[in-house]
Amino acid sequence: MPDLLLLDLGLGGSTTIGVDICRLVRLKHPDLRILIFTGEILNERLWADALKAGANGIILKTGELLTRNDVVQVMSGRNLVFNEPIQKEIVARFIRSVESERMRSDALIRYEIDEYDERFLRHLALGYTKEMITNLHGMPFGVKSLEKRQNDLISRLFSTTDRGGINATRLVVKALQLHIIDLEHLEPDEE
Repeated sequence: MPDLLLLDLGLGGSTTIGVDICRLVRLKHPDLRILIFTGEILNERLWADALKAGANGIILKTGELLTRNDVVQVMSGRNLVFNEPIQKEIVARFIRSVESERMRSDALIRYEIDEYDERFLRHLALGYTKEMITNLHGMPFGVKSLEKRQNDLISRLFSTTDRGGINATRLVVKALQLHIIDLEHLEPDEE
């Protein structure tokens, strides 16, 4: 039995076949080290699928391909071995994520957003009505209180010249623009 499988995801012209093979090999041989090759330079979803299928690393077919160091790292038990092009993308994504979180934290402080404001805005963004929001577990406000809270949020988030005719949709868009709520993490609370 070999110790390392070098698997090209583009087998037979289909990248999903390579992911399926990776998954099957991982199930049958859990100790085998699997290093993926792919020409899918911009397909981050495919990279994530390969890692979830059990790959120990991904080498993109650009720049410097497989190096001795890559193989040594995988064989010595290291997971998440990537060549330079994918490392650059991972670092760039990490930086964007950290910056987005910083902007969100700053916005929560700057606009004095509390837990209930955030929950209210997040559920409005998800299409909940005020009546539906009042039924959420742990939401201690009735519809009238939420309407007052909405007006208060409008006064905090919009300048006095921009406050005319602001509805829940415009309020949510403003909260997204200010990073008070994050489009990538809109999850409803338990009801």
